[in-house]
Amino acid sequence: MPGTGHLPPCLPQRQRGMALLVMLVVLIIGLAAILVGSLSNQSVHIQQDQKTAAALAQAKAALIGYSITYAETHTSSPQVDGYLPCPDLSGTAGATGEGSASTCGSRDVSSLGRLPWKTLDLEPLRDGHGECLWYAVSGTYKNNPKSGLMNWDTGGLLQVSDANGNTVADVVAVIFAPGAALAGQDRTPSGAAPLCGGNYTAGNYLDNDGSHNNAVVSAAANAGSSFYSGASSLLNDRLIYITRQDLWNAMLKRRDFLNTLNSMTQQVAGCIAWYGRNNSNHENLSLPWPAPLALADYTVDTNYDDIAGWNAGRIPYNVYNSKLTSNNQMYGYYLLPPAPAFNSCPGWNAGYYAWWSNWKDHLFYALSREYQPAPYWYETHGCGTCVLANGHGPYAAVVMFAGQALSGQNRANKSVLGAYLEGRNASNYPNSGGNANYQVGAASNTFNDVLYCIDQNLNVAACPQ
Repeated sequence: MPGTGHLPPCLPQRQRGMALLVMLVVLIIGLAAILVGSLSNQSVHIQQDQKTAAALAQAKAALIGYSITYAETHTSSPQVDGYLPCPDLSGTAGATGEGSASTCGSRDVSSLGRLPWKTLDLEPLRDGHGECLWYAVSGTYKNNPKSGLMNWDTGGLLQVSDANGNTVADVVAVIFAPGAALAGQDRTPSGAAPLCGGNYTAGNYLDNDGSHNNAVVSAAANAGSSFYSGASSLLNDRLIYITRQDLWNAMLKRRDFLNTLNSMTQQVAGCIAWYGRNNSNHENLSLPWPAPLALADYTVDTNYDDIAGWNAGRIPYNVYNSKLTSNNQMYGYYLLPPAPAFNSCPGWNAGYYAWWSNWKDHLFYALSREYQPAPYWYETHGCGTCVLANGHGPYAAVVMFAGQALSGQNRANKSVLGAYLEGRNASNYPNSGGNANYQVGAASNTFNDVLYCIDQNLNVAACPQ
């Protein structure tokens, strides 16, 4: 009642309403803060992921670039393209460290270490957590010690699987972003990596969840090694990989690459013709016998010995049997030696030898009967039993280079001629009569052999189509 000094009876309800409003505002502010914090964390994670993805992509591009220009950037001795660098294993390689190790393990044994950023002419590439990248290279693609054959059939020893059960094989390199340290990983600096920091113990960076271990590669030659790209509380590595096809597709974009292979094939044919032009008897234009299709080890040059009496096979490196029969002028027994001082084949040099030595399993040779070493050598009676090419000729011999494996061709067994050559070039073997008709044509999805013909006067030219 007025004048009694009592508060209006509705005021406590108004206070309670104000209190609820204040609590609601506080709750909204709290929720907003949580939401903002969550969005902020998400933004941080997104930025970290973007930085990691960019670093991995840059490393992949640099490694492919290194591989497809290897011969041009390593000129102290003749080389071929295709090799990848050894990892950084200790921080001591390179002008001031943290470059590629000069050698990494035994031949055909894969290797794992830090990415050799200095060798790749990069700044230290770091993932979203500030860690420098790691790297595994297939033993068949590392640059020291080198494999016996470096060509587009050289397989990768690595494979990568994911949480969905997908597996990618024939991998030649894997690049890792280690992410944040997990329990048990000690990244205390050892002082060996002054710019990247940390140490060289792979298990302190790359993860092992009990089923998948990204920190190890097999220590055996030509053995496979597996890596895992799935994420869990025990594994947070991010990775990217390079397949054999990635690398050689990039190589094929170089205009000069196939030209180099064609030039090498032509030069090999030229050396076979040179052999015939330098026999002791001017009328004896005999060419060397081929090497066999099946060899104990296709990587070893000296296994490519000529076999007396054969009319078709691989290009001979050692022509001992042919020389004993009908060529006394040739110095030494090697048709295609590593140093030109061993013979005088015009134009043959250590550069061509390096390409032949790595691609020799792709080269084949068919010899006419009347151009074999004694007793069939050509004299003055014409070419009654000589090889043809698309009906053209006759020719003393044809030299064939096998292109990339086509659909259905499996080169795991190198003694199968049909895994390399197509059409009549495969079915004419063994050219027992010395007068088979070989096939020439434009490259397609069913034929990609390249043929050079040696005519009756021992001149060399691309076989006519």
